[in-house]
Amino acid sequence: MVKKWKGVIILLIFFFPVGLYQMWKNELWTKKTRWIATGVVTVMLIANSGNNNSGVSNSSSSSSSSSSKGLETSKKAYRQGYSDGQTGYGLPASSTASAYEYYLAYGYNYSKADYNVYVMGYNDGLYGRTKQY
Repeated sequence: MVKKWKGVIILLIFFFPVGLYQMWKNELWTKKTRWIATGVVTVMLIANSGNNNSGVSNSSSSSSSSSSKGLETSKKAYRQGYSDGQTGYGLPASSTASAYEYYLAYGYNYSKADYNVYVMGYNDGLYGRTKQY
């Protein structure tokens, strides 16, 4: 019996639908205690879903705005890399700094993907290719 009520508590905390079912099925506590536990779980569920609804209802607009922010960040990284690469355009390879050295020297903080875009822009600027962004 001791193992059962501990298991039900764990299920209530981590996987509440099954925990609620087990709590009512096994009748481990009084009816009053079960109703209180059900009420607490329900209030927590409603409070949590209220916070998530605003994010869910705007998910299409927030995902499109976050993807446009990501695109703008990538464009910024490319342009910055291109600009940095232009500083070494026409110099011998031994006289130019690598994209990584520039990146560290200026303390840029792009994501891993945007770092690759920065390097692409740097190489385009370094070798005189035309900008695409």
